[in-house]
Amino acid sequence: MNALTFENLLKFNTFAVRVPIDISSDGNWIAYNTRNREAYEGGIGDSAYSKTGVMFEMVHATVWVTNTRTGEHRNLTPNWGSSWAPRWSPDGTRLAFFSDQKGKPHLFIWNRETDDIQEFTSATVRTNLSFEVPKWTPDGRFVLVKSVSSADVQIFDESVKDEPQISPETLQETSFVEVNESENGQLQGERQEIKDIERRVDLIILDTKTNKTLSLMKGHEIASIDIAPNGEQVAVMVCPGYETPTSLQLVYDLYVLPLPVELSDASAMEIEPLVRKIRLQDAGITVSWSSDSKYVAWTTAGDLASGDAFIIDVETNIVRNLTESFNVNLGRDYQPPLWIGESEALLCLAEGEIWKVPLNSGKIQNLTKNFEFSVHDVFYQSEGYTSWAVDNAITIKVYDAKRKCHSFYRFNLTDNTATLLRSEDKHRTTHTGRFYKDVAEKTGEFIYVVESNQEPPNIWMSDANFESPWQITDINPHLQTIDFGRSELIEWTLEDGETVKGILVLPSEASEKNPAPMIVNVYPGITPSTEINNTFALGKDVGSAHPGMFASRGYALLFPDFPIQKVEPYKQFSDVILPGVDAAILTKKVDAERVGVIGYSHGGYAVNVLITQTTRFKAAVAFASMSNLISEYLVNTGIGPGWYETGRGGMGGTLWEFPQRYIDGSPVFHLDQVETPLLLIHGDQDFVPFEQAREMFNGLARLGKKVVLLKYKESAHFLGSWSNEKLADYWERVLNWFDKYLK
Repeated sequence: MNALTFENLLKFNTFAVRVPIDISSDGNWIAYNTRNREAYEGGIGDSAYSKTGVMFEMVHATVWVTNTRTGEHRNLTPNWGSSWAPRWSPDGTRLAFFSDQKGKPHLFIWNRETDDIQEFTSATVRTNLSFEVPKWTPDGRFVLVKSVSSADVQIFDESVKDEPQISPETLQETSFVEVNESENGQLQGERQEIKDIERRVDLIILDTKTNKTLSLMKGHEIASIDIAPNGEQVAVMVCPGYETPTSLQLVYDLYVLPLPVELSDASAMEIEPLVRKIRLQDAGITVSWSSDSKYVAWTTAGDLASGDAFIIDVETNIVRNLTESFNVNLGRDYQPPLWIGESEALLCLAEGEIWKVPLNSGKIQNLTKNFEFSVHDVFYQSEGYTSWAVDNAITIKVYDAKRKCHSFYRFNLTDNTATLLRSEDKHRTTHTGRFYKDVAEKTGEFIYVVESNQEPPNIWMSDANFESPWQITDINPHLQTIDFGRSELIEWTLEDGETVKGILVLPSEASEKNPAPMIVNVYPGITPSTEINNTFALGKDVGSAHPGMFASRGYALLFPDFPIQKVEPYKQFSDVILPGVDAAILTKKVDAERVGVIGYSHGGYAVNVLITQTTRFKAAVAFASMSNLISEYLVNTGIGPGWYETGRGGMGGTLWEFPQRYIDGSPVFHLDQVETPLLLIHGDQDFVPFEQAREMFNGLARLGKKVVLLKYKESAHFLGSWSNEKLADYWERVLNWFDKYLK
């Protein structure tokens, strides 16, 4: 087996984040996106877009199609730049997708029968999130897309040659280094203005027969578009922002717009939203049409939401809360309510159960109350969001806690009985959700994604009864000879009796006779132990702390669950993490004297806190971290005060209500307790101000501590937007830092 190199990591193919996989109506073809970082050049500062206007999650994505009958795989967009969001027409003969092949993102349509690809240059596409796909009208003539708004501005071309000036070997124990210095940076205020404008788009309807376009809406922050099954109207969710300046609750306005029969006979119109300030999560895509196109339904979600199910009659504009006296939160990320019949009832998933919510009469029912498993998903067609029902039965995916595996059942909506179709291997995870499954309308065949700790993600397919599923894709054959180490689940008990788990990744050579140095990757509030079988090699991102980069170099890596209290969480950081370190050491495969810690973003803040609370760590790396909650609270408008007062910051109120909490939770006030050598890494255009790292560095340097600060120019908060050159430099410096103190 070979070690994982940075070059191999750049070639690791993933299914593009949150881009739905799509199966044609006849089940003969699937379309999907893959993406790796091999040709990635990096983003432009804190912009979410590349120089051509492609959202950074989709840069260098490629559109593939696979014939499910012959096994033929075809890359439709080789060397095209960035191509994404493939979507079959209703009859399955054409595939719409976006690409910047000609310098700007446009809509393209591939005709699978003639093998022609047509480009529509009449509208420059602008998607804000990766799951935004072209929307076909039911007759297959028109496509709805989001385009650059007439109120928009040009993205600045800021090409910077990445030439690290100082090699990692020359760093002193107290050093401040600016990496990739550039003279053509912009002011932060100018960048923020551009960033805000980037989110404003026009909603365009495009005629595939005439190439004509019409703007249905202009200059809105459009979150989602859903066309009614009859093709006569479209529901549009627009996000005006947070409900209050200090809350983290996003709100959305619902518009319902008529769709024209002919573009030549139509014109843009002014229209008011039917419903204002709907509480939803970040995506704003949890709405669905009834099959008779009479109602739009949604479930509220977010910090201030009650999780109720609502409908609006689009003819009368009457809004009804169907669950006003119901105490179960039905809100779920990305999951719209499903419809039973034309307008009979809603089907909602919540708390591992399926709930039937009638529109007009009868009580809300828990359909699976006697079902011993936890229901995860219902299979439904990805366009239209109508549950796939045959003889009033649906296919569901459940998790069997006893057997520790995923299973598929046919659930009868008439008598609420379930029939087992198939159980997966317990070491595998079946990804479904909104983006990783689909159903062929005419044949009832299913596609979904399968992955495990030792098995890269690939698309699988099954007939309607889940008999003998087969693998459709193989997107990472080059990784078969790479040593990613081995993973095991460990657990420990806190002083209050709570049991906490973590994933320990061990290099292949680690043993009781040869214990490995260990690095702890921390992030407060998460439970990575649940992902032990969900993610291949426990990582897909080339940044932060990919376990393969450490394990193949002889390091163990601990991913601890990190439960935190709601108020003043920083007080218990070491009380949670240090027992996890001890539990790893008890395996006798980890060296107790060679333990380091690394964290990104909120995890970087946790690193800064931890080294003021304990001297157990021999080396630390904090990336994109906070250090002074007072200055951060007063200065950082990118996060907002709600994060500190009621969110993960855990202050429980304003700075003036609880000044001591802000002091106690700020590592800069406790730097005299630090003995651990610290490497601070920060981008100069991170929304967490660079001054946060500067304060940490200045304080430690003033006290004579071992600290190095790396400032990366033209670099934002998310490592995924960094250029490969910067990331290679990042990895070299991080590995050298730990080698210096742990090896």
